[in-house]
Amino acid sequence: MSTTLRERLSRPAFYWGSIGFSLSLVLLLGLSLLLLFWRGVGIWNNNIPVTWALDIVSYDWWIGIACGALLTACVLAVNGSEEYVTLQYLSASLAVLAAVAAAVYPIIHLGRPWFFFWNLPYPNSFGLWPQVRSPLFWDAIDILAFLGIAVPFWYLGLLPALARKRDDAFGRVDHPDGPGTLRAQLYGILAIGWRGSAAHWRRWLHAQRALAVAGIGVVAVLQTGAAIMFSGTSEPGWHDTLMPIEFLGEAALAGLAVLLVLATAMHVIEGNAAVSQRHLESLAWAMLVAGTCAFYCFVVSQLTAAYGGDGAEAAALHRRLAGPQSWSFWLLVLAGLVPVQLFWLDAFRRLAAARCIIGLLVAAGIWGGHYMVIVATLQHDYLPVGSRPYRIGLWEWTNFAGTVGLFLTLLLGLLRCVPAATCHPAAHAVEARRRDPADPGVDAPLWGVSAEFSNARDAGAAWAYFERHPIARLDALTPAPLDRDFATSLVLVAALIGFFIGGASMFGFCAYADNYAYVLNIGGRPVFSWPDYVVPALSFGLLCSGVAAFLCMLILNRLPRLNHPAFNIPGIGRASWDRYFVVISHTRSAPDVERAEQGFQSLAVAPIALHRVRR
Repeated sequence: MSTTLRERLSRPAFYWGSIGFSLSLVLLLGLSLLLLFWRGVGIWNNNIPVTWALDIVSYDWWIGIACGALLTACVLAVNGSEEYVTLQYLSASLAVLAAVAAAVYPIIHLGRPWFFFWNLPYPNSFGLWPQVRSPLFWDAIDILAFLGIAVPFWYLGLLPALARKRDDAFGRVDHPDGPGTLRAQLYGILAIGWRGSAAHWRRWLHAQRALAVAGIGVVAVLQTGAAIMFSGTSEPGWHDTLMPIEFLGEAALAGLAVLLVLATAMHVIEGNAAVSQRHLESLAWAMLVAGTCAFYCFVVSQLTAAYGGDGAEAAALHRRLAGPQSWSFWLLVLAGLVPVQLFWLDAFRRLAAARCIIGLLVAAGIWGGHYMVIVATLQHDYLPVGSRPYRIGLWEWTNFAGTVGLFLTLLLGLLRCVPAATCHPAAHAVEARRRDPADPGVDAPLWGVSAEFSNARDAGAAWAYFERHPIARLDALTPAPLDRDFATSLVLVAALIGFFIGGASMFGFCAYADNYAYVLNIGGRPVFSWPDYVVPALSFGLLCSGVAAFLCMLILNRLPRLNHPAFNIPGIGRASWDRYFVVISHTRSAPDVERAEQGFQSLAVAPIALHRVRR
């Protein structure tokens, strides 16, 4: 990419112009929602039988992007490679923001949105309970589980970056009441006292891995559960056995496509400091794998409909190919599934323009696929007399454009507050400034001795020395984990216990509601239909597992804690960027302090600085 173009895109005018465009779309969303609440869903072109139209199409599209992005972030977290930490941050942020954009739809498409809580299982005067055997109930639990795992996972990965922004902001403050103090304090609150302690990192890694495993599980349950929800109806074209795998593949493809466009834009604007060329080519390969899987499932499902011997399925396929909504079928094929195969060629994987164009085409094609599955199927079912034409109305387009604007506004704001390069200390774009804390005074009790090192190898040697010659409590304050030991810990035990307790609780709730509180005779099926309880029980178990791991990590690390003696170490602000501090704390006597200082001085590589730290 030419330097001239990079300079133009890096200018503040380009950023604020993008913010202005996004906010104009958000304003359009607000106006359309005001009209929707005033006049009702009649302003849309929904009809009978197309009761699910662009609102549910756009919702499924956004959730698919969120699922694909979360799946990518979780796989990277399980892999544990520091090389892809920036991609992990981008994909986790993309998952949360896409879920926020999707969250606009579930309430506004209700006829009376102010009664949305009627969908929740709460005691009411009607004595009604949710139909736990309905896939719609499963979908509600799946979405709740998705949000309950994606948000803690995203925030957990954001903690070290927030600490770096906090330390950098405090380093820029020349006076306690000077400009920038409020900004530094806000970053400090958001970082909840993270200081990069060795114990913090160890539990952080365990919690991140537990949340990543739960995230992979909930994505699989959410996408396959959506396919089961479709197959629970009598509509032709919704019963292929490959639909769950096809939905999962298309979600992964959509998430990777949007992530590739975002990562390419970051690479063009910020260079290798944010995302490297290797990262982008890896994303292109991942897109190729997901696209090939989705393409295979799609072709097989169409061939099954054509040669399966079911007249209704064959007629549904014909309407998709040549009916009034056939444009959505060909948009999926020609934009969503075929272009990704160009990544077999090196030139398309390496060229930034090709990656962006293919990513945008794939995202648009997957949207067309959701439209084809929902609208083209509902418009004409088994009864010819029940068919009715449908076209997208103006206010449906404005709602969709508004959600795109909301997504872009949140994304630009997030990247402004926490740039992607901040997530990797080795690739920080600004010089870390020294943070000198206020002197606690000579009368303050002594807390410990700290030694400052310039690299992880020297800090690791000091750590090993004091493990062999213990004096007092040993700790290290580092910008990244000194080791990645994934041995069993209380965090992983809490995650496992949370999974079993949450799953058993939801299974018991479903059994009680279905067999005692609100018994329904559904086609003469057995009342105790325990297979129907497995999906919500699994989703809720994964949710409880992730939440338990997150809370256990916070409790064991004693966070939030905005004040700690470690923050009195001179130069501690660089511990989140490029300095490694080994600390002997809780020294009980002067001889312990002298032994600690002698131990640091006897190392093969002497520390850069040695300090006695007071509380």
